[in-house]
Amino acid sequence: MSNLIYMREAEIKHSRLAMLAVIGWPLSELWDQSIANAAGLPPAVTSSGAAPSLLNGGLGKIDPLYWVAVVLLAGIVELANIGAKEDNGKAYVLGDCGFDPLGLFPSDAKGQMDLQTKELKHGRLAMMAVLGFVVQEALYRTPVINETPFFFQPLF
Repeated sequence: MSNLIYMREAEIKHSRLAMLAVIGWPLSELWDQSIANAAGLPPAVTSSGAAPSLLNGGLGKIDPLYWVAVVLLAGIVELANIGAKEDNGKAYVLGDCGFDPLGLFPSDAKGQMDLQTKELKHGRLAMMAVLGFVVQEALYRTPVINETPFFFQPLF
Protein backbone atom coordinates (compact mmCIF):
# COMPACT_ATOMS: atom_id res chain seq x y z
CA MET A 1 0.00 0.00 0.00
CA SER A 2 1.44 3.36 -0.96
CA ASN A 3 2.11 5.94 1.70
CA LEU A 4 -0.52 8.32 0.29
CA ILE A 5 -3.22 5.65 0.39
CA TYR A 6 -2.19 4.68 3.92
CA MET A 7 -2.42 8.32 5.03
CA ARG A 8 -5.81 8.78 3.33
CA GLU A 9 -7.21 5.77 5.15
CA ALA A 10 -5.75 6.99 8.45
CA GLU A 11 -7.43 10.36 7.86
CA ILE A 12 -10.77 8.66 7.24
CA LYS A 13 -10.47 6.66 10.46
CA HIS A 14 -9.43 9.68 12.51
CA SER A 15 -12.24 11.70 10.95
CA ARG A 16 -14.78 9.15 12.07
CA LEU A 17 -13.37 9.10 15.60
CA ALA A 18 -13.41 12.91 15.73
CA MET A 19 -17.04 13.02 14.56
CA LEU A 20 -17.97 10.63 17.35
CA ALA A 21 -15.94 12.67 19.87
CA VAL A 22 -17.62 15.94 18.90
CA ILE A 23 -20.94 14.39 19.82
CA GLY A 24 -19.77 12.26 22.74
CA TRP A 25 -17.78 14.88 24.65
CA PRO A 26 -20.64 17.33 25.31
CA LEU A 27 -23.22 14.57 25.71
CA SER A 28 -21.07 12.95 28.40
CA GLU A 29 -21.00 16.26 30.27
CA LEU A 30 -24.76 16.67 29.89
CA TRP A 31 -25.90 13.14 30.74
CA ASP A 32 -23.21 11.53 32.91
CA GLN A 33 -24.65 12.63 36.24
CA SER A 34 -28.19 11.41 35.52
CA ILE A 35 -27.06 8.12 33.96
CA ALA A 36 -24.68 7.44 36.87
CA ASN A 37 -27.44 8.19 39.39
CA ALA A 38 -29.88 5.91 37.58
CA ALA A 39 -27.32 3.09 37.50
CA GLY A 40 -26.22 3.64 41.10
CA LEU A 41 -22.64 4.45 40.05
CA PRO A 42 -20.39 7.39 40.90
CA PRO A 43 -20.34 10.05 38.18
CA ALA A 44 -17.30 10.11 35.88
CA VAL A 45 -17.35 13.86 35.26
CA THR A 46 -15.08 16.06 37.35
CA SER A 47 -16.36 18.21 40.19
CA SER A 48 -16.75 21.10 37.72
CA GLY A 49 -18.79 18.88 35.39
CA ALA A 50 -16.09 18.41 32.74
CA ALA A 51 -15.69 15.14 30.87
CA PRO A 52 -12.72 13.13 32.18
CA SER A 53 -9.55 13.84 30.22
CA LEU A 54 -5.79 14.06 30.53
CA LEU A 55 -6.08 17.81 31.04
CA ASN A 56 -8.24 17.64 34.14
CA GLY A 57 -6.95 14.43 35.73
CA GLY A 58 -10.38 12.81 35.49
CA LEU A 59 -9.20 9.66 33.73
CA GLY A 60 -8.39 8.10 37.11
CA LYS A 61 -12.14 7.70 37.67
CA ILE A 62 -12.50 5.43 34.65
CA ASP A 63 -12.41 1.69 35.31
CA PRO A 64 -9.38 -0.01 33.70
CA LEU A 65 -11.72 -2.68 32.30
CA TYR A 66 -13.27 0.03 30.15
CA TRP A 67 -9.89 0.69 28.53
CA VAL A 68 -9.38 -3.04 27.99
CA ALA A 69 -12.78 -3.18 26.26
CA VAL A 70 -11.90 -0.14 24.10
CA VAL A 71 -8.59 -1.68 23.00
CA LEU A 72 -10.30 -5.00 22.24
CA LEU A 73 -13.03 -3.30 20.21
CA ALA A 74 -10.45 -1.27 18.27
CA GLY A 75 -8.50 -4.47 17.58
CA ILE A 76 -11.63 -6.22 16.31
CA VAL A 77 -12.42 -3.31 13.99
CA GLU A 78 -8.85 -3.26 12.67
CA LEU A 79 -8.89 -7.02 12.08
CA ALA A 80 -12.17 -6.66 10.17
CA ASN A 81 -10.58 -3.90 8.13
CA ILE A 82 -7.55 -6.06 7.31
CA GLY A 83 -9.92 -8.88 6.32
CA ALA A 84 -11.87 -6.53 4.05
CA LYS A 85 -8.63 -5.41 2.36
CA GLU A 86 -7.62 -9.02 1.71
CA ASP A 87 -11.08 -10.13 0.56
CA ASN A 88 -11.73 -7.22 -1.79
CA GLY A 89 -8.24 -6.77 -3.23
CA LYS A 90 -8.21 -3.92 -5.77
CA ALA A 91 -11.94 -3.32 -5.24
CA TYR A 92 -11.28 -2.34 -1.61
CA VAL A 93 -12.70 1.05 -0.65
CA LEU A 94 -10.56 2.99 1.83
CA GLY A 95 -11.97 2.83 5.36
CA ASP A 96 -14.52 0.15 4.47
CA CYS A 97 -15.01 -2.14 7.45
CA GLY A 98 -18.10 -3.77 5.98
CA PHE A 99 -20.36 -1.88 8.39
CA ASP A 100 -23.30 -0.19 6.67
CA PRO A 101 -26.45 -1.42 8.43
CA LEU A 102 -28.62 1.29 6.85
CA GLY A 103 -27.26 0.74 3.34
CA LEU A 104 -26.28 4.39 2.91
CA PHE A 105 -23.08 3.80 0.91
CA PRO A 106 -23.87 4.34 -2.80
CA SER A 107 -23.20 1.57 -5.29
CA ASP A 108 -21.94 3.83 -8.11
CA ALA A 109 -18.37 5.16 -8.15
CA LYS A 110 -19.36 8.85 -8.38
CA GLY A 111 -21.76 8.56 -5.45
CA GLN A 112 -19.11 6.76 -3.40
CA MET A 113 -16.53 9.46 -4.13
CA ASP A 114 -19.01 12.23 -3.26
CA LEU A 115 -19.89 10.57 0.05
CA GLN A 116 -16.24 9.95 0.91
CA THR A 117 -15.42 13.60 0.16
CA LYS A 118 -18.25 14.76 2.41
CA GLU A 119 -17.10 12.39 5.14
CA LEU A 120 -13.55 13.76 4.96
CA LYS A 121 -14.69 17.39 5.00
CA HIS A 122 -16.98 16.81 7.97
CA GLY A 123 -14.25 14.79 9.68
CA ARG A 124 -11.69 17.54 9.24
CA LEU A 125 -14.13 20.02 10.73
CA ALA A 126 -14.76 17.61 13.62
CA MET A 127 -11.01 17.27 14.26
CA MET A 128 -10.77 21.06 14.51
CA ALA A 129 -13.80 21.12 16.84
CA VAL A 130 -12.20 18.55 19.16
CA LEU A 131 -9.02 20.65 19.15
CA GLY A 132 -11.21 23.61 20.10
CA PHE A 133 -12.71 21.61 22.98
CA VAL A 134 -9.21 20.76 24.22
CA VAL A 135 -8.00 24.36 24.00
CA GLN A 136 -11.17 25.62 25.74
CA GLU A 137 -10.73 23.21 28.59
CA ALA A 138 -7.01 23.94 28.92
CA LEU A 139 -7.49 27.71 28.96
CA TYR A 140 -10.72 28.13 30.90
CA ARG A 141 -10.85 24.96 33.05
CA THR A 142 -14.61 24.67 32.55
CA PRO A 143 -16.78 22.08 30.81
CA VAL A 144 -17.31 22.50 27.08
CA ILE A 145 -21.05 22.86 27.58
CA ASN A 146 -20.50 25.86 29.86
CA GLU A 147 -18.35 27.67 27.30
CA THR A 148 -21.07 27.47 24.64
CA PRO A 149 -24.33 27.23 26.62
CA PHE A 150 -26.43 28.42 23.67
CA PHE A 151 -25.80 25.03 22.04
CA PHE A 152 -26.73 22.96 25.09
CA GLN A 153 -29.24 24.87 27.20
CA PRO A 154 -32.88 25.46 26.30
CA LEU A 155 -33.66 28.94 25.04
CA PHE A 156 -36.84 29.23 27.09
